[in-house]
Amino acid sequence: MRRIRIYHQNNLSSGLTVMLDLNASHHLLQVLRKKTGERFIIFNGKGGEFDAVLVSANKKTACVEIGNFHERETESKLKIHLGQAISRSERMDYAIQKAVELGVSEITPLITEYCQVQLSKERFEKRVAHWCAIAISAAEQSGRCVVPTVNQPISFEQWIKINNAVKIICCPRHETEQKCAQKGVCDLQNVILTIGAEGGFSDREINLARQENFITMSLGSRILRTETATVVALTILQERYGDLGT
Repeated sequence: MRRIRIYHQNNLSSGLTVMLDLNASHHLLQVLRKKTGERFIIFNGKGGEFDAVLVSANKKTACVEIGNFHERETESKLKIHLGQAISRSERMDYAIQKAVELGVSEITPLITEYCQVQLSKERFEKRVAHWCAIAISAAEQSGRCVVPTVNQPISFEQWIKINNAVKIICCPRHETEQKCAQKGVCDLQNVILTIGAEGGFSDREINLARQENFITMSLGSRILRTETATVVALTILQERYGDLGT
């Protein structure tokens, strides 16, 4: 039986009655067709989840009563901060959705040399809000009790200055590259993972990343689409160092 899960960004506690925001209300009432008295799961992204029951509704808003709290551990021991080069809308949406399903803890959109998306500041803000909504929906669907943060876009040059983690950049194989497993890394806990847009990264960007101690990671002999590369790289890391398959 499908578990209906709804995200609510504010504080939750047993016995509390809360009004859902317009987006959550629309999803619960118009998409899922929930009726008064029906039960579902609610969570606020801070860990764990609550039983909930729909107690009243009109055309636009829903009021729910919060029931028992359930501690659920859905997060991987491997903390992955994904730097995803911005690609065309459907591909970026897919990459973010699958990244959340595969357990990333944070996502930062990157502006790289091969980005084909040119947006104004106002349109970037709308796009980030859209990506956040995708992350919430993916967390609801996948059973996660934490919603990964989607940050404001930054430049590739800013991104590579991030420290305090094993830093990986995915790029097509050539003679000097080595796979992550060949670098002697056996127990990862925090990873900075960098995925390029269509066309990958320029030689200049790869050289800059290497100067900042990035490991170049090969994803095989075939050239993958940017959204495919995200799924493959995360699957490899979670299977080898995280919770995939456990």
